[in-house]
Amino acid sequence: MAVPRTFDLVFVLTVLYVCCVAGEPSGRILEGSDATTGQYPWVVSVRVDSAHIAVGSIISNSHILTSGHGLSQLASIPIAASRVSVRVGSINQYAAGQIVYVQSITIHPSYGNFLHDIAIITLSKPLTFTEKITSIPVASNVTDEQLVDGKEVSVTGWGLQLSGASPYKLQKITLKVLASEQCEYEAGYGYDSVLCLQHGVNQGISRGDDGAGVVYNKVLVGVASFFFGGGGTKFPDVTARVAYYDKWIKDVVSEKLI
Repeated sequence: MAVPRTFDLVFVLTVLYVCCVAGEPSGRILEGSDATTGQYPWVVSVRVDSAHIAVGSIISNSHILTSGHGLSQLASIPIAASRVSVRVGSINQYAAGQIVYVQSITIHPSYGNFLHDIAIITLSKPLTFTEKITSIPVASNVTDEQLVDGKEVSVTGWGLQLSGASPYKLQKITLKVLASEQCEYEAGYGYDSVLCLQHGVNQGISRGDDGAGVVYNKVLVGVASFFFGGGGTKFPDVTARVAYYDKWIKDVVSEKLI
């Protein structure tokens, strides 16, 4: 799990408890299954120095929505865009599809301590949409109101497996929304900007699933931010609630249109 640059005491003690008392299992989307070609055409592999570091979602022909922490040099200051690329149009993180380079990276200006952990990548050239490459709608307030406790959502990513190896094929899993009040009780993250996901032990997001899109009724409602311990613990996974950032996303996309 990536470590926040700044901490509050509750967060530190919780992470220490999970890692040291509950143990740290190997990270993975455990009990997930292989995605099929073209099933999730908006999902991309975000790459730094040619290595997969996160998952992203296509939200326009020139923009990818992902988490901020893997692209951060310091707080909301991003690493050099020249180091970043995305693989689109393939469920294989290592091959096929296209490698597209990046023009700029915009991390939410309030990013810190895994809050507001969201970023927009602007591509160097627009994508041509096909059956394997297309965008996904971004959640509105109307969609967000439907995300009540227990609603099922899908998450896809290339997170590590039980063996510690990174899968070549995109994995998919169904998780459940956890009410903000319950997430506050269980993990101290009942913020309006956060969407928490509940799962069984040895399930959930892991290293390599950072930035993975959380999808409800084919609408992007969350962006994977962090998990406790090595992933798969009894604690919920934490994602950025996309509808909370609706205006910011629209403003950045309109400013960065090629």
